[in-house]
Amino acid sequence: MARIALALSFLLLLSGCASQSSLVIQPYSELAIEVPEKMFSSVKMRDGELVFLRNNRVVGFVRSEEIPSTVSSSSAIDTSTTLFESANQGSSKPIWMEQIPEAQVFGVVQGDFRTVFIVPNGQAQSLVTFQGPAESSTSLRINGEMISE
Repeated sequence: MARIALALSFLLLLSGCASQSSLVIQPYSELAIEVPEKMFSSVKMRDGELVFLRNNRVVGFVRSEEIPSTVSSSSAIDTSTTLFESANQGSSKPIWMEQIPEAQVFGVVQGDFRTVFIVPNGQAQSLVTFQGPAESSTSLRINGEMISE
């Protein structure tokens, strides 16, 4: 009887934890991206990026790359403003994400996907790009803050 109760308690604990789970990705010491587990069923590394899969189909990615010196500046605000203005030239208009500590963040929704561009305040020459399904990427957290438009 004790074994059944222990097994049942363990299952309840697992089910409670599973509904709250997220994958935390930390490309830089001052930047943490929490991706909700409901967005993917597996993760794979491919060509320097972390790829999210659902039922063996790519549904998103996170990648970090250096920004060319022709675009980057010494401050994350200036670098992200330049990138924002460049993105604003496209058909889908970018939107600044509010109140993300330690980073400058903007995003674009195009079709069913949201792309979020992150320039960490301490890494003005670096760009972290997240892309995922628009409906589940609203649960994305950056440095503990839910992204909001």
